[in-house]
Amino acid sequence: MSHRISPCTSFGICEQYFLLLRTIHPLSQEVSTLSDPILTKSISFPSIRSNIKLVEAFLLEVHDTIHLEESVLDRIMISITEVVNNGIIHGNMSDPSKQVHLSCTCYDDRIDFIIRDEGHGFRPDDIPDPLAEQNLLKEGGRGVLIIRSMMDSVHFHQTAEGMEVRLSISRQNL
Repeated sequence: MSHRISPCTSFGICEQYFLLLRTIHPLSQEVSTLSDPILTKSISFPSIRSNIKLVEAFLLEVHDTIHLEESVLDRIMISITEVVNNGIIHGNMSDPSKQVHLSCTCYDDRIDFIIRDEGHGFRPDDIPDPLAEQNLLKEGGRGVLIIRSMMDSVHFHQTAEGMEVRLSISRQNL
């Protein structure tokens, strides 16, 4: 099987990098909880783009408490800020009267995140494949691919309150 090298995305990440990440960090099934959480934390904020700084501060507080490996923190920062940005912009349509809710539960072996917006939701399967030839040079549409490549488990759920994204990542760099 030959792999064609494609142009880099606007994020500067190439198709080959995503394929490598998918190999190193394959999507796992739901992880059962075998231990009590060592940290539970949550935050809610209005759907204003500048509030992404609150997410970064939130994640750094988690890091300061449980001392994540830098590569794991990087993957979390990229993924969680992408989901929150999507919730603010696409879910809540940047309506400051609508909230984005972020929670995390840390265990000895992993961290689980839940991000919920108050929008109408979407179907992840309806997103065009950003690696398809006709989509390679498009500016958008890579967020879900990035998130799935960075996290160990990603699940999308439409709830009565809005769209909910559940993510999980190992605390150890595998």
